[in-house]
Amino acid sequence: MYNPNHFKITDTELIESFISQNPFATVISIKNESPIVSHIPINRFSNGRLYGHMANSNPHSQIEDNSTITAIFSGPHAYISPNYYKSEFNVPTWNYSSVHCCGKLKFVNDKDAVWELFNEMVSIYEGAEGWRLPNETKFKNLFNAIQFFYIESPEFEAKFKFNQNKSVEDIESVIDSLEANGENEVAKLMRECTNG
Repeated sequence: MYNPNHFKITDTELIESFISQNPFATVISIKNESPIVSHIPINRFSNGRLYGHMANSNPHSQIEDNSTITAIFSGPHAYISPNYYKSEFNVPTWNYSSVHCCGKLKFVNDKDAVWELFNEMVSIYEGAEGWRLPNETKFKNLFNAIQFFYIESPEFEAKFKFNQNKSVEDIESVIDSLEANGENEVAKLMRECTNG
């Protein structure tokens, strides 16, 4: 992606936190010179790998194991009006946050492993007191219709475009304007990235 130096994020902890908070990824791969695009939740599991799953009927389930994929995690974003700045000469823009993860797709074919992975995924979203996957045949049979995968050797590129190339006064003014317009998530992340 186009990523000028002042918008690049290399802090691994920040990238991991961002993925954890924005796990619904756009997954892209190429098959027969055509793009395949899916929207899939991807999470860091306790064994350290990034896992996702998809329906067997999803074209992504038909690509070759070890194919290159890119997962795009998108975060808070907002339109920025020239009126938001203290300085006079500005144009409309868009502030946003995104992490790209590129690696090799590896399918998980062991049914016992898939059962364990699905249980962990449920606990990620349900928490300690939430719903649990019943250990029943009718639930286990559902796994015949899905495909779990992980991303091997992931490489990350992160871009948080939050006016880092502007003055402190402009940054503070944009944050104030975003908060006044109810764009609190963007304002919060912008404040964290710019110390505004």
